[in-house]
Amino acid sequence: MTRPNDGDGDFSDHDLDDLPADYYAELEDNAIQATQAQTQHPTTKPVVPPSSDYGDDFDEEELEVVIDESRSTPAAISVFQRNPPVQPTPREQFRQQRYDTAGRPQTGLADRQRVTNNAPPRFSQSKVPAARFAVPQNDSIQAEQGSQSSFVVVDKDSGLEELQRQIQELHKERDALKSDLNAKTGEIAIVRSKQETDSKKFERELVAVRKLNEDKLAKLQKELEASRISEKNIAIERDFIRQDLTEESERVRRLNKSKAVEKTSGPAVTPKKKKTLPHRDGFDDDEIENLSPSRVSPSKFQRRLAGSPSRLGAKRKRKTVESPLSALDVQQEVDVSAPLPAAELVLDDAIIESLGSQDDRLDFLGTMLDHRIDRSHRRTIQELEKYSLPSKQDESFQSMILGKIPVLGFKKTQKDLPIDFCELLISLWSKCMEEKYYKPIYLLLDMLTLAVELKTTLIAPHITDSLVPLAQQTADLLVIPRFRGQLPEIEKYQYDINVSSCLAVLHIVALGCMPDRESMMRFWKLMRYDFVVSVLSPNHPVKDFEMMIRLLSTSIFKDSVGAIIGDGTDPNQILDAVLDRLTHHLVEVPLLPNSKDHMDLDILSNLRVKILQLLTSMTRSPIGSRAMAMHGLTIGRLVSLISDELDNLYDYRARHEESARIVSLGMRLVYHIVTKYDDEIDVQKKLSVIRGGSQKYLLCLSRLNFSEDNLVLESGIDSDVAGCALELLELVVTPEEGDAIHSAFSSQ
Repeated sequence: MTRPNDGDGDFSDHDLDDLPADYYAELEDNAIQATQAQTQHPTTKPVVPPSSDYGDDFDEEELEVVIDESRSTPAAISVFQRNPPVQPTPREQFRQQRYDTAGRPQTGLADRQRVTNNAPPRFSQSKVPAARFAVPQNDSIQAEQGSQSSFVVVDKDSGLEELQRQIQELHKERDALKSDLNAKTGEIAIVRSKQETDSKKFERELVAVRKLNEDKLAKLQKELEASRISEKNIAIERDFIRQDLTEESERVRRLNKSKAVEKTSGPAVTPKKKKTLPHRDGFDDDEIENLSPSRVSPSKFQRRLAGSPSRLGAKRKRKTVESPLSALDVQQEVDVSAPLPAAELVLDDAIIESLGSQDDRLDFLGTMLDHRIDRSHRRTIQELEKYSLPSKQDESFQSMILGKIPVLGFKKTQKDLPIDFCELLISLWSKCMEEKYYKPIYLLLDMLTLAVELKTTLIAPHITDSLVPLAQQTADLLVIPRFRGQLPEIEKYQYDINVSSCLAVLHIVALGCMPDRESMMRFWKLMRYDFVVSVLSPNHPVKDFEMMIRLLSTSIFKDSVGAIIGDGTDPNQILDAVLDRLTHHLVEVPLLPNSKDHMDLDILSNLRVKILQLLTSMTRSPIGSRAMAMHGLTIGRLVSLISDELDNLYDYRARHEESARIVSLGMRLVYHIVTKYDDEIDVQKKLSVIRGGSQKYLLCLSRLNFSEDNLVLESGIDSDVAGCALELLELVVTPEEGDAIHSAFSSQ
């Protein structure tokens, strides 16, 4: 018969009676010891106490974790909650009396209940923290036994805080290692990219050097072979000349000898053949006269016998050359290496100079008198017949010029005539400006331009002092009203004054002065900086703006750029004003003069290329390069220009080639300024003047660094631009950012 609350225990009373009296106490002690052993050795496999003879085995649900909230430390305990005592039956009272167990409350193992606190986790689950740490042997374990429950409380682990601290340190060390790993990875990626770029560059340079060496070697071999052939030909020609010289010397010697003989003996006579005569008495037969001497007059007889003695006792004189044969010729060796005697010629230096030079004065004057504005006009000299100065109405410009031509270059050298002619035209131009008579100026200016073009380096240095101020004064009649937007003044002079012609003749004179530094410095001392800045205004036509850019390209010196001011004005202020005007066209699309229409983009692209070329040439001058670095807008506007042109490239719009060229020129210019003055300028501050400057700068450098010239969208960009972008990118990003940029672009 089973008890009411015992679902598993179906034991007979006889078996219970046979058990010893202290068996129940022994079972309880074993359970407590097993619980203590499991608490002290949590890392080992829990010791399962032997099952009782009653068949009551403990489940995992009966092993719970009780969290001691007062100490905030979980402790592993084993709780066996017994059922509340019930009224003992008579048979149980008999057992208590028999085995003397009335003082101990008896409960069955199956009637024990679990006591939990806030539903702690089971020992079998992996999330039990108490099961992961070993409990020291000296920790206090409190066991409490009662009539209703029995539990064990484990104190806080003294090494838990130390373990938690070590875990935090390990986490920190892990984070530091991750950070170092990311940094090293980024550095490795950048170094690898740079190494690949350098290797490709080195290979290209090596191939170029090899090709250059091969070309040089082939050229040298050709030159060597040509020199050998030339040497052989020269040797052959020398032998021929030596032979000709020997023959000619021999001929001259014979000729001289024959002349000497003729001088001493007279002209040579052909000898007559002797006749055989019958008289062989030892005398010449022709000396015997058939006639008697008495029949011949004495004078005739004497002429007949010219060779006989004229008187008795006189000896007969023989001629120097009696034999019809000439003397034997004796050949003498002639020293070929000995120089021949040169003829002594005395020439005047003036004669030599006149022979070597060609007198082109008449050609110059003929060209000037034949000058025309165009084919539809008459000759300029004929057109000038219509005009005369207000102060001299009776004398036209034509008569003035023709009257001065006969005395031009009088008693002077040949080169002075063109200079004097140009000075004559400049003097007439100056008189027109003084009397405010502007109508014939365009004719004089056009003729003067042609004269300077014909003899640029000869004429330009000599007319600089008179021409440069006069050309600026004339151009001011239109430059100032255009700069200020004064339409009435513009309409007043636009038909008589041509600013483009004034700038063109100034540019030609500047080019003619470039071989001489002193002449070039004198030219730019005469140029006014306010005139230069005014012409760079967007209110002027594009051709005038471009001509001023060309003119400024001749003003780049080591210590100055542009107009030279000698009154103590800071040259940096002048350069700042010029840079403001030049860089304005890099970021803005200007309006056309006196119009609301914008400039055509094709024209603007060509203009930007010329501006970048001028800025690049200014980097040759230390003062010009430093002025661009210190200028507040130059770097920012260059970056904005590169960003816009890259967008045009990737959108594949028109003007693709111009955009690629602008990107190449702009990036080289930014690279030069930033790398040369990196310690003196704040790039981020320079970029802050434009909207999103830092982001545009970083994006442009990244795009150019990963650009490939074999792609359609990026074709036309020079190969060295990617290397410049990489170096600039390394200056502004950290290794981690560089690794992120590399990952972003390499994944595309």
